[in-house]
Amino acid sequence: MFLGINPQRRQMTENGVYLLQRKLCAVDIDGTLVTDEKILLPQTKADIHWFIREGGIFVLASGRPTRGILRYIDELDLAAVGGFVISYNGARIMDARTNNIILQKNIDPTCYPIIFKAADALNLPLTAYKGQDVAVTQKATDSYFLTETSINRLQVVRVSNLQAELTYPTPKFLITGEPEILCQAEIRLREMLSALPVTVFRSEPFYLEITACGCDKGAAILELAEMLHIDRSETMACGDGFNDVTMLSAVGLGVAMENAQSAAKDAADCLTASNNENGVGKAIRKFAG
Repeated sequence: MFLGINPQRRQMTENGVYLLQRKLCAVDIDGTLVTDEKILLPQTKADIHWFIREGGIFVLASGRPTRGILRYIDELDLAAVGGFVISYNGARIMDARTNNIILQKNIDPTCYPIIFKAADALNLPLTAYKGQDVAVTQKATDSYFLTETSINRLQVVRVSNLQAELTYPTPKFLITGEPEILCQAEIRLREMLSALPVTVFRSEPFYLEITACGCDKGAAILELAEMLHIDRSETMACGDGFNDVTMLSAVGLGVAMENAQSAAKDAADCLTASNNENGVGKAIRKFAG
């Protein structure tokens, strides 16, 4: 069931061709595109392909590492039909047809010492990323870390001194742990790193992340839209989590899933069905056309 605004009527050109109201649609993966079992529903795929055939630009926008998105790039045939991938919560934008990285933002290495000092003071396990498929950590051993690296098919490298190891750029630091601990840690860590050009936020109740300042899904979507000469008013996004708030607020039309966190619902313009009920496909059919 849909709540919120009504769809606009589609415009028609002089030769009788209909134009999409939303030319770019960005969609989160976990809790949005796929079911709770991480399955892409056939109808969701069909609705996305309809949008692409009509001339729309489809974008996968996730906090996952790029490697963790490859499965859904394949399942949606984006290498053939075209589209874009935003990974690491906006730190990377990739052309799905060519696999070329067209935008990337890394944390300034001069921030590393202060980040490590703050994490040590709060006893928080940091994980950094190397390339597209390696998670590097010194302390992370909890079940949330193991689930994250398993789902994304990442190679895990354990080191005795992560700060000494980190001689390469990383798009983000990930901190995993119990939600009640990370809720308080988010506040403390944000205060301790307030002088740095970084952003501290929770992407899920059990994931706390650090990225470069201004690096989020919303900013990445608008940068991509500008590259493609698409006006903000012609963009839409579907999401469910804390890290979807920026994109739901930034785009022309933000659509929250029925199963979304309260913060995502508050940021959105309207609601769609849940991720288990083809909410993405229903949103695209209702609001993009």
